[in-house]
Amino acid sequence: MLKTLSSLKLTVAVLFTISLLCLVGTIFPQGGHVHGWAARIPRLISPYDIFHSVWFLGAGLLLCVNLTLCMRKRLSLKRRGLIMLLLHGSIVLIIAGYAVGFAGLDGYLEIPQGSSVSQAVLKNGAPFDLGFTVRCDRFTMELYENGMPKEFVSDLSFLRGGRVDGQAQLRVNHPARFSGISLYQESYRQSAWADMTLSDGKRLMKFKAEQGEVIPLPSPGIQIRVEKVWSDLMGAGPAVKLLIEGPDGGSYLWVFRDIDTIRARMPDLFEKMPAFDPSSFRPYTFSLRRLESSYATGIGVKRDPGAPLVAVGGVLFLVSLLLLFLAPGAGFVPGSGSGTAPGESRGEKDPAPDAQGEGGRA
Repeated sequence: MLKTLSSLKLTVAVLFTISLLCLVGTIFPQGGHVHGWAARIPRLISPYDIFHSVWFLGAGLLLCVNLTLCMRKRLSLKRRGLIMLLLHGSIVLIIAGYAVGFAGLDGYLEIPQGSSVSQAVLKNGAPFDLGFTVRCDRFTMELYENGMPKEFVSDLSFLRGGRVDGQAQLRVNHPARFSGISLYQESYRQSAWADMTLSDGKRLMKFKAEQGEVIPLPSPGIQIRVEKVWSDLMGAGPAVKLLIEGPDGGSYLWVFRDIDTIRARMPDLFEKMPAFDPSSFRPYTFSLRRLESSYATGIGVKRDPGAPLVAVGGVLFLVSLLLLFLAPGAGFVPGSGSGTAPGESRGEKDPAPDAQGEGGRA
């Protein structure tokens, strides 16, 4: 049994299996990391999370056992033996680091500017208590000339017990770290509110509505749904698109803040576009006073306890390879325990130093 586990044939077979599993991971879309054993169990045999499956982890464990037994079998205090031990040990460290990282954290935070959160949302939708509070003190965004985002930055404060315990500025590709958790700037969300008035000829009503919000009208069975909010619609300034729903169906109405200026340029606007007339839904007249907007920053949170092991293993792997290929007399022949150089036969002897030696005589 031990002979089989320490054989080179098993090493090749396991590496081939891992390669096939990696191929499966490129074919099937991967569902990402999940947290909690109850959530992981259904995914242990799933091709949609192959790198956390029982197949991938089992192959990695078997490779660790194989390499460990190989190290024990070829244990030697000679220079080449020590280098081979270092090489095999580095691979074991990398695999162990990956296995430890399986219990890590991978989640998301969305924090409105000026607000605080203390829980992340994991990939499976479950909440996770960070152990501290993250506050977004300020969110700023720089735009290109065409209006596309160029850079967005979050100024964060980390609080414990109501007191600031640390601060960081978060940029894209410039993560921050606090209490063992790495934070990455991933996205942002802009929210806009329409500050509007509504008149029925007798009274004036004021309301603020966010996109998607529903506002009931005084008339029974009629309500307003804010379908869309624009800061600048077709160069005509701020506008909102309303869906007025009633017992007989619904109709759309576009309300512009600068409707008087638009009508001055196009006097026949309401005749051509009745849906732009803020008084077209009788007896009501709508007006848009201004738009208010705010931002929420989207932050990825990750913690990988196996990362240090992988880093150390990677460095040792590179060092051992350099020693194998560059050290004098340490030519690398896979599976051999000696320092035989490539292309050199083990049974050959060096020829005599001169042509008149024993080999050259009749």
